[in-house]
Amino acid sequence: PAPAARPRPSLFTAVGLALWCAAFGTVVSAMSSANSAVTMVLILRAATPL
Repeated sequence: PAPAARPRPSLFTAVGLALWCAAFGTVVSAMSSANSAVTMVLILRAATPL
């Protein structure tokens, strides 16, 4: 049988900690980008008469 793959790396190793930090940074970056996009759309909608 094939070896069982671990679903998540352990947090208690250097590699695991680096992967979790990278994943967290990616999520924060995506949320920031989405927030900026929504803010820009709201500002443009308020500034332009439609």
